[in-house]
Parts: sequence; structure tokens; C-alpha cells
Amino acid sequence: MKELKKVIVHTKIKSYPVFIGADNLKSLPGLIKKYNLPKRVFIIIDRKVELFHAKSFKKVLNVFTGKKYFLSLTSSERIKSLRTAQNIFTKLSDQNFSRDTLILAIGGGTIGDVAGFAASTYMRGVPLVHVPTTLLSAVDSSIGGKTGINFGEAKNLVGTFYQPEFVITNTNFFNSLPDKEFISGLGEIIKYSYLTDGEFYSDLLSKQNLLLNRDLDYLKKVVYECIKLKSAIVAKDEKEIIGIRKILNFGHTFAHAFESNSAYRISHGKAVMAGIISALFLSFKKGLINSQQLEQMIKLPLKFRSSIRLKDFDEKEIFRLLSYDKKNKQGMPTFVLIKDYGEILIDVNANRKEIQWALNKTRKELV
Repeated sequence: MKELKKVIVHTKIKSYPVFIGADNLKSLPGLIKKYNLPKRVFIIIDRKVELFHAKSFKKVLNVFTGKKYFLSLTSSERIKSLRTAQNIFTKLSDQNFSRDTLILAIGGGTIGDVAGFAASTYMRGVPLVHVPTTLLSAVDSSIGGKTGINFGEAKNLVGTFYQPEFVITNTNFFNSLPDKEFISGLGEIIKYSYLTDGEFYSDLLSKQNLLLNRDLDYLKKVVYECIKLKSAIVAKDEKEIIGIRKILNFGHTFAHAFESNSAYRISHGKAVMAGIISALFLSFKKGLINSQQLEQMIKLPLKFRSSIRLKDFDEKEIFRLLSYDKKNKQGMPTFVLIKDYGEILIDVNANRKEIQWALNKTRKELV
């Protein structure tokens, strides 16, 4: 096996590595031993991942000599709930897992979010390791320590900041992802391309075919760059106290409303791409970017237009859902908008007419 690429995520609380490579699952037992983590392992795993990769995981996990317990969950936004958290706590308690327990989260973003929330709160916190199996979770949700569950109509309204001991990203998983899941992961990757200089954006725009064809070498490079970028942002603002980390929410205010409006039938990554388009239109309407910038900046997400089609939506309903966003101030939606590549503005106010204009332009592009 080739030497694994590694990115160190530095936070005030702790620093931890993210390992990136192909066929790196076999390193899991050795890493758990190296970092002196508990041998009693409670595994929360995506049911589909368990079905398709059971042989690989069991071969690796059979190396553990301590107690093991598998809890399979069907991955969807619906599992990010108090009910699921209660189910996890019940299983942990019934199986006599105490503080000397490692929670191993194997799956996509929803698995990682709810497993992380459980790990951060069970007995006031037990060690956590992420094994992201989707492109989206590999480049985004497994890094940075955000956990969360949905409450009512609000996404991620309840949650914690809780860093894992380490993360193992196995790029081989990307080959088996359904097209829908793979495209979803591209939403977060595209988001990152606006947060740095225009080179990353231009590279993705010119090599979109390598992405769509799942060229493994190019994907490794892209995943590595995204993780480096996110880890640098998290290091500066772990808990969104000074605001820098909020730039990672570019496109997300609209995206969360689109997700809620569809009863989560639209994937998070696709909603992010749609949300980026709305945020670009709103940035133009607010006078932050000119028409030439808009035309160039919107090219990349529109390359995937056929994959991110939205069902028609009621602008008033979207506006109502925007009012639930946890980033709001004084009950009014605020947005992360763009002035140029790498120049992202946070907490930008917009009036109802400006928001409706951006939504109407989005409808014309995507409905």
C-alpha cells in the first residue's frame, strides 16, 4: 500500500489527522492501537455500506479483540433526529458500553452527524473515529467537528462541536457510489472552489469530465485540496466564534430551505449547488458582483444543471423556511455572499424583494 496522504486538522481543543488514500481500511486497527483508543467498539454503519462492503469491514474489524457491536442505520436526513439519538443511547446502555468505548462512524454525512452527536453526549463524551464513505462526507462533514440533528423543520438546529480522534478517507468507496450520491458530493467540492483564488475553480471547470468519469487520481487530488482548505478554515475558527468558518456556508442558507421544501427528497449536495446559484444571483442583485463575474462564476454549477433540477417551488414557502435558518439574526435571514474568488462576505442582509428576485432567477435556470 502506498504511503497515505495526511492532513492535520489543528484546533484549540485537539489536533488530529485525516488519512487519504485507496485501500487504506486495513490501517484502521493499527491506527486505533497507535492512538491508544478503546478496544470496545460501537460501530454505527450505513446499512447499504454494510451490505456492499461487509466482507471488507468484517475482515478489518475482526482484528479487534474487544467487544464489538454493530448498529445499522438507513442513511437519510430522517435519521438525524432525537429518536435516532435515543435509539443509539439505548443500545449503548443496554450493551453495557461505558466511557471506555470508541464510536466508529461508517457512512455518509447523516451517519457522521448523528453518530458524532451521540459520541459527544453519551457519558459526556466518548472517543469518535470517522470513516466517510461518500464524496460529500469525505470533503466536508467528516472534517471540523460539527455534529447535528434536525428539529421540527429546521436542519441541524440541535448539535455540538466535537472533534474525532482521526478520520480515514478511503477513495475506493467513490467507485461504488450511485450517480446521485456522487453528484451530490460535487456540490460541496464546487463550493470550495469559490473560497480560494480562482485557480481551483478554473481547474474544476476545465476538468469536469475527469470528475464525472471518477478519475481516481484526479479525485484524490481534489479531495486532498478540499480537506486542506477546510482544515485551514477550521483551525482559525473552530466554533464559528469570529465568523471565518461561516464562509463554509456559501450557498447553504438557500440550500437548507430547498432541502426542507422537498421534505429532504433532494440530496444535500444537489441543494448546495442550487443554493450556490441562488447566492450568486443574490450577490449580483446586491451589487457585490457585476454581470461579467456572474456569467463566469455561474458556469461551473450550471454544467450540472441536468442533475440538479428542482421541482417548482413557492417563493413564499422558501422565504418562510429561510426564517428558520440557525444563522439568522433578529429573526431575519442573513446570507454568505461573494465579491470575488476568495472574497466571501458573511452575515449579509437582504430584503424580501432581493431574495425573491434571486429565487425567481434560480427557478428559470433549474425548474
